[in-house]
Amino acid sequence: MSSPANNRPTTASFPENPLAALFLLTYPFIAVLVHGGASAVFLAAAVISFVALMRRSPHAYPGFVRQRGDIALCIALAAPLAAVIISSAWHAHVVPRTWDSPSRFVAAIPLFLVLRRQGPNVLKWADLSFSFGALISLVLAVLSPRDWGVGRAGSTFLNPIHFGDIALALGVLSLISLNWWRKDSCAVRALKIAAFLAGLGATLLSGSRGAWVAIPVVALVIVYARGRGKPWYRNAAIPLAVVAVLAATYGLSGTVRDRMGDISTDIVSYEHGSKDTPVGIRLQLYEAAVTVIERQPVFGLGDDGFADEMKSLAQKGQLTPLAAQFGEGETHNQLLAYSANYGLVGGVMLLAIYLVPIWYFWRRVNAPLNATRRSALMGLAFVVSFLIFGMTVETFDLKSTVSFYVAVLVVLAAAAARTDI
Repeated sequence: MSSPANNRPTTASFPENPLAALFLLTYPFIAVLVHGGASAVFLAAAVISFVALMRRSPHAYPGFVRQRGDIALCIALAAPLAAVIISSAWHAHVVPRTWDSPSRFVAAIPLFLVLRRQGPNVLKWADLSFSFGALISLVLAVLSPRDWGVGRAGSTFLNPIHFGDIALALGVLSLISLNWWRKDSCAVRALKIAAFLAGLGATLLSGSRGAWVAIPVVALVIVYARGRGKPWYRNAAIPLAVVAVLAATYGLSGTVRDRMGDISTDIVSYEHGSKDTPVGIRLQLYEAAVTVIERQPVFGLGDDGFADEMKSLAQKGQLTPLAAQFGEGETHNQLLAYSANYGLVGGVMLLAIYLVPIWYFWRRVNAPLNATRRSALMGLAFVVSFLIFGMTVETFDLKSTVSFYVAVLVVLAAAAARTDI
C-alpha cells in the first residue's frame, strides 16, 4: 500500500494506488463472508503499509503527522496494548495470547498513516464497500445461516451477537454513505438503501438485542451532530422515522417481541433469586467485575485474572456455577472486562479507543466539504455503535471483531481527515 506522491484529485478512473483501492472496496465484504478474512486481510494491509512507510522518505509525508488529531488518534490506538503491558509488568505475569487483540489496534497505525495520505481517487473506492458487506450479511442469514440456538441466525464463524452487530453497522454506514463522494445515481441510491434494510434484516434474524438498542442511540447522535441550525421539523424527521420503524418491527415480529419481553422477565426472575437467565448471568458478572475492580483498582488482576477468579467466586456463592462458566469466557461488557483485568488504567485506555475517535470525527461533522462531513458522520455513527455493542458483549475478545472495528475506523478517519475532497 505505498502512498502516492500526489494527493490531489485526478480525473483518471483508475486509482493511483490499486492495492489500497482493492482493500477499501473488498474489506467489509470479505470480513463478513470469509472465515478469518477480517483478520488476514487487515494484518496483510497493516504489514504492507508498514513496509511502505519504511521505504519512503519522511519528506513524502509532510505536515499531517504533526496534526493534533492524527497524533491523538495514533496514541489512542496504542492505548489498549499499553494497558496490557503496564498491568503485566506490575503483576510480573504475561499471557502472550491476551496481547493479540490489543496489538491489532497498534497494527492499524501504519494503515491509517498510509490511507491518510491517499487522494480521493483512491478513497472513493470505499463508496459501495459497506453496502456490499450489508447485503452479503442478509444473504448469509437467509440462505446459509448457522443456528446458534433458539432460532438465532449467525454465520458459520460469527455468533449471532457479533454477526448482528456487524450487519447493523454495515447497514447504517451504507445509508449514511448516500451521496458520499458525488451525487449518487438512482440505481446507487436504491442499492445503498436496500443494503441498509438488508443490514437491519440480518440483525433482526440474529436476535442481537444490543444491536437493536444501538439503533435509536445512533439516530439521535446523527440528528444532534447534523441538526444544528436546521429547522426543528427536519431534525424530528429521523427520530420519528426510527420510532415508526421500531414500532412496526415490534408489532410485526414475534422474535423481537419475545426477545425484548425476555429482558423484563429475566430481571424479575433475578430479583426473585432465579439468576441463571441471559440477563441474570450478565448482571452477576457485572457485579463480580465491580467487586474485583474495588479489590484491585489501579492495575487490575492481570491477564486472564477475571476468568481465573470464577471458580473462587462460585465457591463463595457470589456467582452461580453457570455464571462462573460463562465468566471464564467473557465478562459481557468490554469496559468492565478491561477494568477488571487491567484496572482503572485499562479502563481509561479502553475508553480512549472510543472517545478519541468520537472527538476526531465530531470536529469534522460540519466541515465545509460534503465528503468530509459524510465521512465524519459515518465514523461517528460507527464508533458510537460499537460503544453501545460493548455494553453487553466483549466486542474485542474475538480477533475478527477487533480487526473489523479498527480497520473500518482508520478507513473512515483517513477519509474524514481530507480537506481536498
